[in-house]
Amino acid sequence: MSQRATIQDIARYSGVSTATVDRVINGRGGVRLDKERVVLEAARELGDGRRLVALHARLARIAVVTQPPGNPFHAALQEAFRTIMPAYREQNIACFEHHAAISQPERAASLIRALARDYDGLILCLPDHPSIRQAVTDTGRKLPIITIASDITASERLAYIGSDNHRAGRIAADMMGRLLGPRSGRVALIAGTMHYIGHQQRYTGFMEALDERYAALFATPALECLENDDRAADAVHALLQEHHDIVGIYHFSTGADAIARLLERSGMADKLIFITHELTPHRATLLRSGTIDLVLDQNPMLEARTALSTLSHHLGRSPAPLDGPLIPLSVHTRETV
Repeated sequence: MSQRATIQDIARYSGVSTATVDRVINGRGGVRLDKERVVLEAARELGDGRRLVALHARLARIAVVTQPPGNPFHAALQEAFRTIMPAYREQNIACFEHHAAISQPERAASLIRALARDYDGLILCLPDHPSIRQAVTDTGRKLPIITIASDITASERLAYIGSDNHRAGRIAADMMGRLLGPRSGRVALIAGTMHYIGHQQRYTGFMEALDERYAALFATPALECLENDDRAADAVHALLQEHHDIVGIYHFSTGADAIARLLERSGMADKLIFITHELTPHRATLLRSGTIDLVLDQNPMLEARTALSTLSHHLGRSPAPLDGPLIPLSVHTRETV
């Protein structure tokens, strides 16, 4: 288009009223997100780049809900959003940090509904508890919701951004079998809560690959530590006391550092294979010392960037997402850190 598009041009193209276009352009508010997105897309397709600057005058507020920062992965995820926020100033998007304890799913569901009244989008790293799932179903009809790192089975959510957790479990089982070689015995499984779909998928993938390829190995039932470090260490201690044939630990929750301390104190660190998730500075140290043998990392920085990029595109503030929804897994040993 050789001339700048008028309000009337954009209204005709997008099928909304001129008053709606005017409210969007001048940041007056009072326009539903779906209509605002239509206006933004119309302006972009009409080639009015100058007007898009004005269209971004209204701040888009995104709530990021994770566990409290006592969980290292969730702390790293929130830090990733803080780090990348300056890159979204041009799109006028801002993230705000919120926390929900997994022990209080009803409160988490209430928080989701309350945030939906004040924000333009939600990014959630929460369990797939029925009350949380229902809250996502209800609010997902009103605003875009992205699940990150672990999915929630609500069709109304916009997208899942994260790694393939089923594949992660299979990788963990394959590496466990290879590292153990000809040894036979039991592998202890430690989860956070099986309400996390990601933990369910890791467990399923691990069991499938173990059964398919390593007949000499069998796993304990997955014990839930409820994302608590001390509970994770206590669960491993109880298993070691009960079973004297444990040759490996697959841990897919928080608490790896506490388990490592237990293994070091008990002289078991060099007697079994320990595989866990999420590369933190301290876990890198434990890799180098040999207490941890393998860490699967899902890159919270890339997850945060992809989630914001997806929302920015959905809200009409960028032409396309930067990355696909599945985040590549990294496998770390003492030689990669």
